[in-house]
Amino acid sequence: MKNSSRSILLASCVSAVLPSAAQNCSFSIGQDTTLCHGQTILLAGPSGSLELEWQNGSHAQYINPISSGTYWCRATFPVPGQNAVVNGDFSAGDSGFSTDLEPGPGGSWGPLSLEGTYAVSTDAELVHFNFALCDDHTGGGNMFIANGSADPDASVWCQTVTVSPNTTYSFSAWLMSVRPENPAILDFTVNGQSLGDPLNASATTCVWSQFYALWESGTSTSADICITNLNLLGDGNDFALDDIAFTPLCTYTDSMEINILPAAPDVVVSGAEPICPGSLLTLEATLEPAGWPLNDVQFSWNTGAAGNSLVAATPGLFEATATGRCLNVSGYANIEADTCTTLLTMPNVFTPDGDGRNDFFRPIVIGEPSTFSMEIRNRWGQEVYRSASVGNGWDGRTQGTPVPNGTYFWVVNYGDVQEDGRTIARELSGHVTLLGIR
Repeated sequence: MKNSSRSILLASCVSAVLPSAAQNCSFSIGQDTTLCHGQTILLAGPSGSLELEWQNGSHAQYINPISSGTYWCRATFPVPGQNAVVNGDFSAGDSGFSTDLEPGPGGSWGPLSLEGTYAVSTDAELVHFNFALCDDHTGGGNMFIANGSADPDASVWCQTVTVSPNTTYSFSAWLMSVRPENPAILDFTVNGQSLGDPLNASATTCVWSQFYALWESGTSTSADICITNLNLLGDGNDFALDDIAFTPLCTYTDSMEINILPAAPDVVVSGAEPICPGSLLTLEATLEPAGWPLNDVQFSWNTGAAGNSLVAATPGLFEATATGRCLNVSGYANIEADTCTTLLTMPNVFTPDGDGRNDFFRPIVIGEPSTFSMEIRNRWGQEVYRSASVGNGWDGRTQGTPVPNGTYFWVVNYGDVQEDGRTIARELSGHVTLLGIR
């Protein structure tokens, strides 16, 4: 048997996130496919997703199917260009939001010399001489910088945004310390309800940390989103905010059917036996085990013939090959030459006494004669038995009645097959003694 297999890589997952409306995104993990035994396929989840899950609970980007079945991937994306927050990166300066902090009035340490003040700037050191030299989150732009307030429940930043009903939103922002002492602890709320865990600023200055949580809009068409500092200490508690976003998400699921074929079957060629000159043999090629699931199988022979059967007229080695998708297997049959000459002799006595030995009178043959007939008569010339099959024998009865012991005369005509395939008609005659009939 011969067969081949190969491995393939499929990474055809392409996302198409449309910015025109929330909840309008799609991607594909590939078309339904059939794999040959031994092939592998790598399914790729969409890049850029916020959350990804496969049917087996995996959150990995790639999975390798090992059995037939339905495979699906569900992914969640931010909808590009749909940030509900106005001026979330503070590129428009001190506008678009409300706060309980006061604009920095200035002082001996710079604009933010007093607690409970804020400023929008490109560099923390520019608003307080003791703040670290820190850039905004993306570099080169503005950020919100605060000298923390000691007033309970003082909002740092708030904004009312328009939202779409029945939509998932992500609330995200970036926070860093501009002084190492007593890092800020920010609480993020939507409509007065805390969302996720509070975000602790790093004690290392100029290190940005992200807040990220999801919110379901339900029937709401607007949302009051706020950021509050839970740290009320006056010493330190100096921080910067940047890239605040409240973005609608879209979730999409794609699936595909994978059919992994079993190991290729064998080709079995039946019907081979020694062949006589001038004879024909029919060989049959079949797949074993049966039940190969694809119906594109085609059989061919090393003689150039097609189909699953072949009529052979000569000895030789015959190869049948079955091909199709995921299938390239072969089977063999060897037909040997047989001279098929006939050697026929007749016994001269038989004892049809029912003991299982020598109970029938029939020819002893080596090589099947092409034709055969036998007549047996008693001493008065009356026919007692006739046969046209070399395998049949006389049991010492005529029409079911035993004949007497004695001598009977026979004539045999048969076709004597020669080594070259010719047949010679021959006639033999003689007598046989019947003993022990009962």
